[in-house]
Amino acid sequence: MLASSAMTTAEAMTAPLSGIVTTKEDVQAFANACVLLRSRWQHFRILFEGSDLKRELLQTTAPTFFDDLNYLLTEHLVLHICRLTDNAQTMGRKNLTVKFLIEHSDFSATPDMLGKLKRIRASIDAFRQKILPARNRFISHLDLEAVRLDQPLGAVTDAEWNQFWLDLQDFLESMFQHHVGPSEHFCLNDIGMMSDADSLLTTLRNAKLFDAVMDDGEIASRALRAANTSKFAGDL
Repeated sequence: MLASSAMTTAEAMTAPLSGIVTTKEDVQAFANACVLLRSRWQHFRILFEGSDLKRELLQTTAPTFFDDLNYLLTEHLVLHICRLTDNAQTMGRKNLTVKFLIEHSDFSATPDMLGKLKRIRASIDAFRQKILPARNRFISHLDLEAVRLDQPLGAVTDAEWNQFWLDLQDFLESMFQHHVGPSEHFCLNDIGMMSDADSLLTTLRNAKLFDAVMDDGEIASRALRAANTSKFAGDL
């Protein structure tokens, strides 16, 4: 009887906290939200991280637009990550988050996986705590004290960003195996074609090179003569 009671207690610790149980559709919907997040992070990384020459290219093309885009993408990334890592419930409504998926899944048959997921959740939450002040004081609200102090909030290192993406990938992989199928895999960081921002940079770079060519008067004159004789020079 004692052994039976102990097993029942252990099983209760790994069962969903309420009658709402995570489904494979929930896991897939959460994964889709993570793909969207990763895609927009790739946009940001390709456009705004890297060499001084890249920054000069953007600043000499459309400085106001790219400054605003940088700001918007930064805000979106912080807000989206905080949404995905919120509590399982706020104001009486369930949230599709890391915590919800863990708390409303039954791990009674796989307690080792629950332990792994709790460690991943702790690492993800540590990252969340770093960026949360930016969400709370500058994005969700315009906190007067934060405005007056005028200090940056939410900064994280490249290493911390890398760890967050690894943690999120491991979390999705475990959830897919648990809810979709033991042979299912979801490698978030290996999904290709998440951003085509590099084609924008190539086009802007080519435009700069074209301007440099056209600054040569002799080349420009020959180019204009060639263009004027093209069948596309007239009205379409």
